[in-house]
Formats: sequence, structure tokens, C-alpha cells
Amino acid sequence: MVLYTWDRALECEEMKHNILPLNYLAIITIMGSSCVSTAPDVTAIGFIVSASVNWDDDPEPDGVAFALRPQDADGFMVKAEGNLSARLWSQPDRFVENKGELIQEWNDIRVTRRDYDKRDLAARIRLEYADYKPAPSECGILEVTFTLPGGKSFTFSESKISLNPPQGWSEQLVPGCYP
Repeated sequence: MVLYTWDRALECEEMKHNILPLNYLAIITIMGSSCVSTAPDVTAIGFIVSASVNWDDDPEPDGVAFALRPQDADGFMVKAEGNLSARLWSQPDRFVENKGELIQEWNDIRVTRRDYDKRDLAARIRLEYADYKPAPSECGILEVTFTLPGGKSFTFSESKISLNPPQGWSEQLVPGCYP
């Protein structure tokens, strides 16, 4: 479900048929709606980071996951294509946002329209560790740059990412998620 103001919801003919009014807001279920902008006029990027996650059967974390949510000037989600690059640094002191040693770098990660989830229109990106094994309770700083085909780029970062979360944690995309 995506939440829009009533006026924004009525701008799109298709959405008018999928609206449930609730306290002057419109809750709209979008499943591949044509009302979602696909033009590359991205003005902002929403970025939601999770802690390190484990994608296989062993107990060690396999990488970092995050959600990318490009938006246009009106706040509508945009299925923007482009390239990602990312850097992960250690964060020696959880309470100070100073970058420590560069842990890993990822370049030329292609993001296409197929990478966006139909439920919340976020592209879920997984950055797999090469040969890195995080220490227990280690934290890091992730910096990501998303570049659109025309050259416009957005850079964002998140600190206090748990690089080795406690056993049993599943992939959850929650801002500032750390034990």
C-alpha cells in the first residue's frame, strides 16, 4: 500500500477507482499502476538500510541490503534506472560518525525497472561481501551513489550499521537498524 494525499490520488484516472477515503487521505493499492512515474525526472532518493544479512544456510552474514526509492518533484515513486556504486567503511566508535578502514567497494551495479518491488516500489539491493568476515558487534558506514543515465547522481550514507547482527536476525529494512 502507498499513502498519498487525496488531491494527488485524484490526479490519476486509474487511481480514482482504487481509493478508500480515510481522514482526508487516500490509500491506494498499486500493482503495476500506470500512475507511477517512470520518467527519469528524479529529484530525491529515499534510502533505507538494514543491518548485514545472511542469505544462505551458514551462520555468517553475507552482505548488506538496502532499499532504494527514487521520487519525482511531487513525491511519487519513480522506477529510475541507473548505476550504483557503494563503499563500506568500518566505524570504530559507534557513537562517532568517523569512517575507519575501507572494508569493501562495489561498482557499476545496474538498477533496472525489474529491480523494483511492486508492493512498495523500492529497489532492493544486496551488496555481497567478498572475503570479509565482520567481527561480533562491529559497526560500519555505508555510502551509496546512484547515477541516472543523464549523469545526475545522488549520494547518501548511513552509519551505525550492524555488520554482524545477532543470530536469528532476518533481513529487515529499518532505518538505523542495529542491536
